[in-house]
Amino acid sequence: MRLVLGTTRTILRPFEFADCTELHEIFGDPATHTIGDGPFTSPEQTRHWIHRRIDSRERSGLLWYAVRDSATGLLLGDCGLFAGRTGADEPEIGYEIRRSHQGRGFASEVARAVLQEAAACGVPRVWATIRPKNTASIRVAAKAGFTRHHLGGDDRGQLVYLVSPRFAGSARGRRAGAAPE
Repeated sequence: MRLVLGTTRTILRPFEFADCTELHEIFGDPATHTIGDGPFTSPEQTRHWIHRRIDSRERSGLLWYAVRDSATGLLLGDCGLFAGRTGADEPEIGYEIRRSHQGRGFASEVARAVLQEAAACGVPRVWATIRPKNTASIRVAAKAGFTRHHLGGDDRGQLVYLVSPRFAGSARGRRAGAAPE
């Protein structure tokens, strides 16, 4: 994947440790960082997260981008691919936008850019795994072109699995034990 991507309003580039302070503003906000174990309580947690993204890039070639406003340079959030439930060959996408900039289309804009780059690099399928109560993220995924593939679950509850546009009709990718929609 290319190291730098651009959209009409944003620049996407790999995270660096210099991004830690700005990123912690986002990850420390309980209204914004609702995934995983919730908001980060220390800048060290954010630094560790950046370290894991850098390590993942070196191991799998999958990139997690810092999303910056191309006009102001402000760190808006993050978006990228990670080796999720099916591994690096069929990665998952994730995205998060600073609360003050949510609802303006940034998340779907950068998700589309990452999907286009993945397709250009020959990635066969990209998944989005979202909790049903996260309706904003489901809307972002739909605007980016994802369609619902199936429902499943994990030890923390139900999940909605969505698949990138090229593969929406394929049942081959359904995970074992997952019921069709």
